[in-house]
Amino acid sequence: MNFFLHKELIAKVGSICEETPDDNPCAGSEVYLSLLFNKEKVEIAEKEISTCGKESLSLIGSFNWKLVRNGNIVIDIVSEKTKGTYADKMFLELKQQQLIGNVTHLNGRVIKCVFKEKK
Repeated sequence: MNFFLHKELIAKVGSICEETPDDNPCAGSEVYLSLLFNKEKVEIAEKEISTCGKESLSLIGSFNWKLVRNGNIVIDIVSEKTKGTYADKMFLELKQQQLIGNVTHLNGRVIKCVFKEKK
């Protein structure tokens, strides 16, 4: 886990497409979760990047975390801060030098994603 400390890790967790009355090339966006770990806390944010390249960042919060024996990462998430975000009901595990996330969408569908260092 030391390899991931103090690096921004991101994973695509969803996409949004808005219906518009005209042909608008900026109507869609991709949603990413961003994680920044230090030894005690993880800062979690949602990053939205429009099809036109415009970025917006919403900080969800900073939470205590710990790595347990089986490779699972336990985050002391405050549900009031994560409700309605992709971080709500997120589960992380360290497997074969990769940080794997299981993210539950609002419709109950669970997706698996790999968090990689932002370049």
